[in-house]
Amino acid sequence: MAEAVRHMRLGIDLNLSRADLGHPDRPGLWQELRSRTIHAGELRCMGACYRNDPDCPEWMYLKGNPDGTGLRQAVHLNKSAAKNHPDAVESDKHKALKDRVATVSQRAGFSVEVEARSSSGKRVTDVLVRGEGGLVLGHELQVSKLSVPTIRKRIRIARQDGVMPMWTTDNPAVQVEHRAPWATIPPTNAGWVRTGNELLVSGGARSTEIERCGRRGLYCPVSRGRPCGQLHVYLEAARGLNLDDLVVGAASGAWRSLEQADSRGRALYYWVTTDDMERYLNDRAGRQPVTNIELDPGPGGAVAMTPRELDLNCNYGVDTGYRRPPAAPRDPRGAVVVDLGGSFAKKHGIAFDWSKHLTGDRLPCRICGVGAFMRDDDGKPCHKVCAEDEAAERAARQGS
Repeated sequence: MAEAVRHMRLGIDLNLSRADLGHPDRPGLWQELRSRTIHAGELRCMGACYRNDPDCPEWMYLKGNPDGTGLRQAVHLNKSAAKNHPDAVESDKHKALKDRVATVSQRAGFSVEVEARSSSGKRVTDVLVRGEGGLVLGHELQVSKLSVPTIRKRIRIARQDGVMPMWTTDNPAVQVEHRAPWATIPPTNAGWVRTGNELLVSGGARSTEIERCGRRGLYCPVSRGRPCGQLHVYLEAARGLNLDDLVVGAASGAWRSLEQADSRGRALYYWVTTDDMERYLNDRAGRQPVTNIELDPGPGGAVAMTPRELDLNCNYGVDTGYRRPPAAPRDPRGAVVVDLGGSFAKKHGIAFDWSKHLTGDRLPCRICGVGAFMRDDDGKPCHKVCAEDEAAERAARQGS
């Protein structure tokens, strides 16, 4: 049975779980429809069949007592169309993921629409979230296998409608990586999702690390030449990130989509925090061909890096206004201590000296939740820049 059915001749959607089929203004609608034969071209599946291939309609017919008693069903004329509908457990997991994304977004104060259908009828988004600054996120929670052409088609339709696609899956067979902003989570089940357990993001999100040039490869990531020996910012898989935090962060702007091109010109998408994105793009400003940093989201909501002609060296010249930090002191256990400084804190003249603070394993920062090696005055994981911004905001409130 399909979860969504449309009567094409009448131009209405039918909700078979309700006695009035979702149309209280049309009494006796079920009896009217069951009083005659429904032919191909009248009743269309608008559920998984439509989402998988909106250009290939699957037609249906009705089953059930004409008087409205008993179970009422819409059955596919093409029996092979059943492959488009996942089994009961998988469908339950899909619904649980949709409910969770919608719930955490609503609790954060964002407007949410589940199973949002476009005016053209070509797009049905699992969860549509209206975020900060007019951003519209289209969450697709994909748990069943889907062909790459279908994924591309759905992404293209979403972008044409002004929706930034955000795909999440726990199925390795869903090849969505880098085709749009994406996230993968380990295989899960409906019970785990509904009980509020952590859904750790295992792919699609990145955090930054600062290392000496030459330690991660044979080439400088900026000049693409020999290692320059200076400090550079690198992206690595984010650890300890809960899907709930990514969902809310993407809507609020705390996490943003970075779009890059690989050596073959193919787009790569990563979720990174706003601060990490600024640090990374600033560091890569001299990359060949030299890039123009544009932090405003382009079409589709992702931040793009576009070429421009500049003559910058790997270590950045004086004319750029950029000063690379001196060599970072290292803890005996190997942790790198880097002072990046927060712009908000600098405006208020706040800068902490954490050169003698302890470091340890990378744990979620008590303020931003992103992994941090440093420990604050109380021994809790915290970024120095986060602590400075917190102190600056506290000073600003006290002074107002």
